[in-house]
Amino acid sequence: MDDKNSHYFKLGITIALGLSAAVVVYFLISRYEGILTGFNIILSALQPVIVGAVLAYLLCPIAKFFERHLGHGKISRFSRPLSTFLTVLLAFAVIALFCAMVLPQLTESAIGLVMGLPDMVKAQLERLDSYLKADSEAAAVMLEMVESVENFLMDWIKNHLLSTISTLSNSVLSIGSMIINLVVAVIVAIYLILDRERYLAQCRKLFFSVSKNERVNTVVMETLAQVNQIFGGFISGKLLDSLIVGVICFVFLTVVQMPYALLISVIVGVTNIIPMFGPFIGAIPSAFLLLLVSPGKCLVFLIFIIILQQIDGNIIGPRILGNSTGLSALYVTVAMLLFGKLMGFLGMIIGVPLFATLYYIVKRLAENSLRKQEKPVETAAYVLKEEVPEKKGGKADGTRKDTP
Repeated sequence: MDDKNSHYFKLGITIALGLSAAVVVYFLISRYEGILTGFNIILSALQPVIVGAVLAYLLCPIAKFFERHLGHGKISRFSRPLSTFLTVLLAFAVIALFCAMVLPQLTESAIGLVMGLPDMVKAQLERLDSYLKADSEAAAVMLEMVESVENFLMDWIKNHLLSTISTLSNSVLSIGSMIINLVVAVIVAIYLILDRERYLAQCRKLFFSVSKNERVNTVVMETLAQVNQIFGGFISGKLLDSLIVGVICFVFLTVVQMPYALLISVIVGVTNIIPMFGPFIGAIPSAFLLLLVSPGKCLVFLIFIIILQQIDGNIIGPRILGNSTGLSALYVTVAMLLFGKLMGFLGMIIGVPLFATLYYIVKRLAENSLRKQEKPVETAAYVLKEEVPEKKGGKADGTRKDTP
């Protein structure tokens, strides 16, 4: 084949590939709903496997700890299955201990809240009524607000109550399916922990079979190691940080004899998993509960939450998390807003390590590009220095020019 025919052949192949790509894109766009439905079906079917992988990732450091201490002596060859068994047993023991210690008190607090809620509301309404009688303008405004709330509740009951009851019924019916999925997820997690090196090796083998560039392989492996460090450090550190915050909150509320101390501490501890705004998110429903009991106690609680957030954000959190993410406060806020919008509550929790991963990748690509251009990679080298304007009749430093 001469050069001219070879040129036309390559051009024809390029046009054919371009048209094929255009057809595929058009098909994906036109069948977007169907593709999304199929993807959701696959994701739902693999949900136990995904949950099992997450459990294995969280429990793997504990299994490695047991394996290091059991890898000596006569039981060394049984260290892997024994460490896996001890890890799963420890996880179930912690869950059982939590349920035995916390759930009864939470149930008691919830029942007491439901039983005493009418009296609390009545007492606050009587207090509000006595205040409104002394101020007619405030009474008119408050009456308008009460009417608007009443209209909203009536509308919600008419339009959404039945659907809410139906959703709760479906949730109750799906409990059996959830239990089955949880059992399958635990089994998957055990398999992954027992033979984790082989599954990771299979993934690397598949990647190396596709990518033949050694430099790309090295960069990808180093990036994945950094991602593992970011996620592992953030998740384990944040769980420990939230536990400490919950314990501190419980001790304080118990000392000052606040009602619903355990219930409020659990809410604050769980929401503290969300970076930066977590304690405040947990403080809103907790403050409302205390407001029904005593406005003074509600004010004390809000002041305590502000102080606790400052202590956690400046002392406890940085010491535990260290530099696991390497993000500034601005980037943490952006990550929470972005991934919270995309993924909801889960996005607010894992958005920070996800954004830290993207930040690391972009940072590495930018620094490699700068090195190729033989430019400095330090950020300080790109800070613009303000130029001092030269004074009229003299230099910028204030010295006078020599006159000719």
